[in-house]
Amino acid sequence: MTTQVYYQKWRPSCFDQLVGQEHVATTLRQSAKLGRISHSYLFCGPRGSGKTTTARILAKVVNCLDLQDGDACNVCAICQSINEGRFMDIIELDAASNRGIDEIRDIREKVNFSPVQGRRKVYIIDEAHMLTDAASNAFLKTLEEPPGHVIFVLCTTEAHKILPTIISRCQRFDFRRISSDLINTRLEEITRTEGVAVDPDALRLVARYASGSLRDAENLLEQLAVSYADGINVRQVEELLGLGHGERELELVSYLLTGNTADALGAINQAAWDGVDPRQLHRQTLELLRAAMLVQWRQGDSAGALDLAEQTLSRIRELTAQVQGGRIVRALKLWGDVNMRHDAPSTLPLEVAAVEICGYDDPSLNGAGEPARPHHQIEAPPARSGAVADRPPVQQRPAVRAPQAQAPPSSQAAVPQSRPQPSRAASGPAPSAGRPPTVDDNGLAGRWMATVKALGRHKGRKYNLGALLRDCRADSVVVEGDTLVLAFAHRAHMERMQEEMEYPEGKRQVQDAVTQNLGGAYELKLTLLDEKRDGGAGASPAQNSPLVRVALGMGARIIEEVPE
Repeated sequence: MTTQVYYQKWRPSCFDQLVGQEHVATTLRQSAKLGRISHSYLFCGPRGSGKTTTARILAKVVNCLDLQDGDACNVCAICQSINEGRFMDIIELDAASNRGIDEIRDIREKVNFSPVQGRRKVYIIDEAHMLTDAASNAFLKTLEEPPGHVIFVLCTTEAHKILPTIISRCQRFDFRRISSDLINTRLEEITRTEGVAVDPDALRLVARYASGSLRDAENLLEQLAVSYADGINVRQVEELLGLGHGERELELVSYLLTGNTADALGAINQAAWDGVDPRQLHRQTLELLRAAMLVQWRQGDSAGALDLAEQTLSRIRELTAQVQGGRIVRALKLWGDVNMRHDAPSTLPLEVAAVEICGYDDPSLNGAGEPARPHHQIEAPPARSGAVADRPPVQQRPAVRAPQAQAPPSSQAAVPQSRPQPSRAASGPAPSAGRPPTVDDNGLAGRWMATVKALGRHKGRKYNLGALLRDCRADSVVVEGDTLVLAFAHRAHMERMQEEMEYPEGKRQVQDAVTQNLGGAYELKLTLLDEKRDGGAGASPAQNSPLVRVALGMGARIIEEVPE
């Protein structure tokens, strides 16, 4: 015994039975009444909206022996033959598997043959956008001027991929997504005829889940009817679709809008442990957030407007009365931006979005959702009087080399960190000159390496701060009183560090790291390693060469100078 699936058994057989496409049915019926049938049509629209079904009805209409107000009679021999699939003058091709130029050449050779049974021969080409460019170009002339007994109907879900030259040769009809109400009405008719017991809320959930595709809804209804012969309720539909229970999504929405981060993360993970598909959790929660937005702005005052149960809508109204509209919009944006296509089994994208949404008023999060600095970190101290300007003056090299080593001149590039005078305990001994009590000779190198490592996690305006400071070897870092002298091996790194230190955020990050690892606040002085060793003496003759200066600026070092 042969059985038919629901979407085949309940496929419309005339224009009057089409669901949700009245604009198409009306135009085609009127064309048939007036005898103004075109030679080529283009039916485009989403899946399950009735494109191929309408093409078959049109083929039946142009061959029907007894038209009824522009529609097929479904009684004559031709209509019966088409309904039973025995009509030889309807040729259906799948362009996804017959997309080459050879298949189009075969069509061009056969279109000249007269119909076998009816008056018209109808070619229905599904997924027409899959034709290759060569096949489409070879099809153009035949499509524009076919024999009088031939009609072409091209069906596609992606009309933008079809050549404009083909579209211009066809009458185009755009099929719309079928509304949930129309799908629900059609499903009710099917369940009454088939004798399937379905809860109305369950049927409404099936219609909403189909997303405008009547074929998907009919397939799902048949699957439910086979799985639950005793009756279908909402819980069974949720189990079959892998959906969470409505209460769970409502709780998650409540946690998101009230800023309860811990419970929001717990609800997401509990749903994952219960086997709920994260994509479905994301989709359902997004629908509820949208409903909250519409209710907030008085656009969802009835259950029918939002296609939700009255109990669910009542809880959303209670929730929106407690939160601001800005929080709802922000939650809707962040939750809607989550991409669940690349790593669907993972809950991480949902968890990150939940933390960002709940951190709307959390002082530990800033506006971008990035954790702020912990409270134990030291704030940048106020500038003391007489502090040197942040941007160093242009470096000037003295013309004569000094005979003895000395500290780098004040004109040398330096970026001081403004800070107050270090407090000294009244009872403690005064520290020795040039050595604050928090740093000793043996521990400075290790503490400096810890500082560089800590800054390796911080990126300045353009560069990683730790990467730049790695150019300062531990043995070249010197504490001179309340100044920390950083000697760079390469000028390029020093200049980039100077650029980063011009911005308050960069200065703050470096100062915090120095304070935590060296035990005190210091002014920072940036210099070159060679200049530090030479004590700021004048440049050698080789360094006066423009070529050498350019190389030094790019990070080169002078290894040896050979006198001429």
